Amino acid sequence: MRRAGDILTELFKEKFGKDFAEIPRTNAGLFSSWDNIVTEAWSRSAREPIPDEDIPPAAAHSRIRDIERGIILVEADHPGWVQILQTKQAALLSVIRQRYPELDIRGMNFRLSR
Repeated sequence: MRRAGDILTELFKEKFGKDFAEIPRTNAGLFSSWDNIVTEAWSRSAREPIPDEDIPPAAAHSRIRDIERGIILVEADHPGWVQILQTKQAALLSVIRQRYPELDIRGMNFRLSR
């Protein structure tokens, strides 16, 4: 017997295309890998690699809040972290585009969390 979730997934794939069910998984992967993305971006701009266990503080003080129309909204808990992240925007985008090309990310916006 087939599960109801499998049947619904097939129906939605038929209606909206085969990639329909993969987009939420990809988004979830992006959201959950923010620490790794920030660490890799910092490593690219540092003279020597940052150890995996040494996550830059900016990752702990920020998070991806939303993705809309190819733009990632990142929130930080202090204006200083927003500025620091803005200086690393090109490196962050490079890492994200390399890891998640199917999301077609075109840019990033930063704001102070509420």
